[in-house]
Amino acid sequence: MTTSNRRHGQALLLLILLVNTIGHVSSRRSLAATFVPRSQLIDIGIEQKSVSSLPVENPLLNHAVSKRGGASTTQVQETGGALAFILLDVFFRKAFKARKIAFPSQLGGCCILFGVLLLSELISPGTGDMVFNALSPGAGLLAKWLPVFFVPGLAMIPLAPSMGSNLEVVKVLGVVVVGFYFSLFTAAFSVLALRKCQGHVAEPSTLPATEQEQEVKAAPVKPYSQELVNFLLQGVGVFGALSIGASRVENQFATPLRTIFMAFTTFAGYVWGARLPSSFTAIVHPLIMSTIAVLLTTKLTGAATSSTFNEVLGTYKSGALTFMSAGAGDILLFLLGPSVVSFAIAVYSRKKVVADNFLVILTGVLVASAGGLFGTAAFVRLINLGGEAGRVLRLSVLPRNVTTPLAIAITNMLGGDISYAAAVVVLTGIFGATFGARILTAVGIEDPVSRGIGIGGSAQGLGVASMSNEKEAFPFAAISMVLTAVAATTLVSIPAVKECILNLAAGN
Repeated sequence: MTTSNRRHGQALLLLILLVNTIGHVSSRRSLAATFVPRSQLIDIGIEQKSVSSLPVENPLLNHAVSKRGGASTTQVQETGGALAFILLDVFFRKAFKARKIAFPSQLGGCCILFGVLLLSELISPGTGDMVFNALSPGAGLLAKWLPVFFVPGLAMIPLAPSMGSNLEVVKVLGVVVVGFYFSLFTAAFSVLALRKCQGHVAEPSTLPATEQEQEVKAAPVKPYSQELVNFLLQGVGVFGALSIGASRVENQFATPLRTIFMAFTTFAGYVWGARLPSSFTAIVHPLIMSTIAVLLTTKLTGAATSSTFNEVLGTYKSGALTFMSAGAGDILLFLLGPSVVSFAIAVYSRKKVVADNFLVILTGVLVASAGGLFGTAAFVRLINLGGEAGRVLRLSVLPRNVTTPLAIAITNMLGGDISYAAAVVVLTGIFGATFGARILTAVGIEDPVSRGIGIGGSAQGLGVASMSNEKEAFPFAAISMVLTAVAATTLVSIPAVKECILNLAAGN
């Protein structure tokens, strides 16, 4: 085995141990993954004592309580499924690189896996569903922690190029707000017009909730167990002390110990933020609290080790993925790849919804993806975002309505900065989740299909999660989120389209 392969093997082992450890602890008295919509859990007889209200980036994945005695089996299924997606992602990365394919390997892998599942089910009925059932727990585990994988993009903002004056910051916020309204209205009204032409416009369901559903709503639970909180805090304390001690004596294992310490800090900050009052988390997403925890810990670690803030933060994401050099941010960002590949499971779970409403979904997705890219490019050029030297900033905000993993891929393809991109995507999601549904109601859009596609195409996962109480709109919001990201990435992968967007946003 070569040194390079051995190092990558060590890094892969570290990834597996990270997913396995967190998954094992969180599986105790917590929520097991299922792709069954929350509104259908009672109808099919699944024991449901409580349901998590925590929004996740992929809202197709809801969670039902594990039955007693099934925690160990669930853990094995989740870990095995997550490992399968990690291996698939590594395979697709190498295959795309070997064939010099510019299209993002994680998205290509998602499409290939989805196609394989459909083809398998067509050729041998039951085969596709069998693979789907085997991989679903792993996809659920990745989806459960998906927002945590975005933290490095936000945490590295202090090391990113400056946006410039306060005026430029105001302009960025303007892109977030105006861009959200633009994508929401263009997608929702386009779908509504087509639905009216088809004669399929329907009002949202007004049926009263069942007694069991009312009981579930009346007894909300915090999204993560106290046992998990204690475990993460203990990890922060133990590995924090070991990391600081090793750094002070310049021990060779100082970097791996700091990586584990900062990984525990990132997860602990997210879990703590998720357990805050719902009125607070509705405005401030847990990943923001996780980012604050990382930056605060970075500052304290620097003081304890006689290092500067930037020096410590630089080790959080070093750009390497070897056992002795990788930072916690490198590992978390790497896990975005397997997470995107796992989107195939989510889309497969809604294949009938896509087939029955193909034209409507296609219309909304094309409007949201093309309109989002070209509309934002024209707007940042109009307001002269970043001034004469603002090319990187302009290109970074273009995928503002695309879910974060693929927004990062698009930003890399356009030559932007992923820290800016992640920040803009999160701000857009928070704004959409807070105000999106109320805005649609205010302008008279009550059709659930139009509402779902509009929100999904403009506010990513946070917006979609806010629609979970609208049973008819929720599936369309989820599908719109995934396919808008796919369509936008595909458009940017086309050289002629990419060049047009670059010229429109930044000029020659």
